[in-house]
Amino acid sequence: MATRSVAMGLVETHGHPEAGGHATRPKDLLGAAVNAVILSIGTELVRGLRLDTHARDVARALADLGVDVLRHETLDDDADAIAEAFRRAAAADAVIATGGLGPTQDDCTRHGLAAAMDVPLVEHPEAARHLEAWTKARRRTISPSNRVQTLLPEGAEVLPNPIGTAVGIAARLGDAHIFCLPGVPGEMRAMLDEHVLPRLRQATPGRVTRVRTVRTFGLPESVIGERLADLMTAGRPTRLGTACHAGLIDVHIHTTGDPDEADRLLEADAAAVRERLGAAVFGEGEETIEAAVARLLDAQGATVALAESCTGGLIASKLVAVPGMSEHLLEGVVAYSNAAKVRSLGVPEEMLEEYGAVSEPVVCAMAEGIRDRAGADYALAVTGIAGPGGGTREKPVGTVWFAMADASDTEVICERLHGDRPLVRERSANYALNMLRLRLG
Repeated sequence: MATRSVAMGLVETHGHPEAGGHATRPKDLLGAAVNAVILSIGTELVRGLRLDTHARDVARALADLGVDVLRHETLDDDADAIAEAFRRAAAADAVIATGGLGPTQDDCTRHGLAAAMDVPLVEHPEAARHLEAWTKARRRTISPSNRVQTLLPEGAEVLPNPIGTAVGIAARLGDAHIFCLPGVPGEMRAMLDEHVLPRLRQATPGRVTRVRTVRTFGLPESVIGERLADLMTAGRPTRLGTACHAGLIDVHIHTTGDPDEADRLLEADAAAVRERLGAAVFGEGEETIEAAVARLLDAQGATVALAESCTGGLIASKLVAVPGMSEHLLEGVVAYSNAAKVRSLGVPEEMLEEYGAVSEPVVCAMAEGIRDRAGADYALAVTGIAGPGGGTREKPVGTVWFAMADASDTEVICERLHGDRPLVRERSANYALNMLRLRLG
């Protein structure tokens, strides 16, 4: 007969070796570096029918405790696959699984865990009481399918669910602490905060994982990698990595340890990144490029106007998402057709006929036309071919002209941007905002 005890708030199971190897007393995590694997369970996640935000949320919560997440796995609702995933993950100190605890036949996380532990599923009195109380409070009856939610692997512990019918599960598999949480977002987060994180916090006293993000635009990722190569080598107390989207490249700096020491290490690396990347750095953390532009406009008390063609108002949309932009954005015109460019921006018809809408003379005229019309300090104009059609040999899809006008001159640049239509538009908007940022800076 297996016995259960609680040490440091973490379930500890002892029994016979043939019952999944539970006779070995688990290692003491207190004060040691702790790592974890996150399992996201659900066929809808594997098939891309729903975005997995649980892995992100759990990983961030674990990082705050100094728990090192080794990997994320996304699994079908298949008991055998889930069992194998638990066996693989049990090499870590902790495993947090989300999803698959519901009442339907495809909810088989409990079955997979029991198979991995080599124990039967048994009705847990606490889980049964919870289900009975939950249904009684809502004047409902317990359906036969709901009864499966009272079953836990033998020797496992209930994690209370204050919101829904599915209790969570805490168990041991070898040395690993296993936590299974419902897939419903509110239920998962409540159980994580109230029952899982407090237990893990006892195992990681005084440790934190800190992440510092330096945001850049304008340098290729390869160049950034070359300039930061020595900071990205293995064996350093911090880890650096890059991530790019729509022309923006983030430099993420990670470290784990004592909070004060972690902050000191991150600041030293962030300072080195800022120095080496120079004007390409526009902010840190979650700051967007439009927020960086807004900060500079506010510092100078400057105004701006926009003339957009292929971006279709995306630049204006980004700017007005920043609070206080009404003090700086005077006007934005989406001049998508040639007629609109003539009527609203004063672009000469003969210029459009001779050079075409996607050209240096036209984008220059657009920027100067909207600046004169609005009386702004600065003006941005964009015209291009976002695709998928409309390109030619001379002007392929992704050809975009940008203009930045102020009282001194008008700067004009042509770029060939890669990607599908949404990505070309997003990159164009970011590129235009970066031109304004550099002029303001």
